[in-house]
Amino acid sequence: MIMKRLLFLLGLSAICAAGRAQGLKDIRINEVLVDNRTSYVDDHGNHVGWVELHNTGYSNVNIGGAYLTVRRGDAARTYRIPKNDARTVIAPQGYVIFFADSTSNRGTFHTNFVLDETGYLAFLDQGRNVVDSVIYEVAAQLPDVSIGWTEDPETGCETFGVLEGITPMQANEITEKVQASEKFRLHDPSGVVMALTAMTVVFSALILLYLIFKNLGRAMTRAASASGGAKTAAANGGSGTTGTAMSGASAGGGASRELNGEEIAAIAIALRRYEEDLHDIESHVLTINRVARAYSPWSSKIYGLNNQPLR
Repeated sequence: MIMKRLLFLLGLSAICAAGRAQGLKDIRINEVLVDNRTSYVDDHGNHVGWVELHNTGYSNVNIGGAYLTVRRGDAARTYRIPKNDARTVIAPQGYVIFFADSTSNRGTFHTNFVLDETGYLAFLDQGRNVVDSVIYEVAAQLPDVSIGWTEDPETGCETFGVLEGITPMQANEITEKVQASEKFRLHDPSGVVMALTAMTVVFSALILLYLIFKNLGRAMTRAASASGGAKTAAANGGSGTTGTAMSGASAGGGASRELNGEEIAAIAIALRRYEEDLHDIESHVLTINRVARAYSPWSSKIYGLNNQPLR
């Protein structure tokens, strides 16, 4: 019994760990500010470098027990995010900031490393597997200019690079995106191009369907005609052979002539008799005759139970 409970607890722990790992895969390093001089301050009023994590999923993710690590050459420093802190639960599409000030004794969101001495930053799960990482050049970082994920206006793909402005605890895009429909409306305020485009698409689709069904009908008609012609040719070939044989027989026996009524009747009677000889003649009339009997063994008293048994 104890062994079964132990196995159950181990299995439950494995399931919970797998669930946490699955949720941690939605976490990514969204924004990094290496040289902070006049911008966002920590809870002590200090200007220090900071790292923003973003939950890209649609469920709460607890990052307690995960790691943030930096590396410079072969040397690495790792900060373990404390557990049992409700603030480490990131809401769906939410953000959290860690201050890289090398003073982890100040609280959960203060790491034991700084960013201006390294060029590699990674977020690790509880098993120290890399979930997300970024590489940057320390010398290329400008004061109060952060780097992070943003959409490339030319390709439309997300790239990690210099941002137009710092955006702590929010999305990195600070300029309003213009939707494609809005761009089209600006180029076509009257809607004439839209109407012509829509009608062109509809009528092109109708013409294409008409051509498809027309050609399909023709193909099916040709196939049916070819099949019917083959059957007719086969039937005519058999009839021609039979007619030739009958003509030859007539030529051998004399001139052909039409049969009269008596001959036709005689042939019909002969065929009928022939068919009757192939089967037994059975009567379909049932005859039931009533039979009266003066004596019936079922009512005989000798079969009764009145006789005394033999001793």
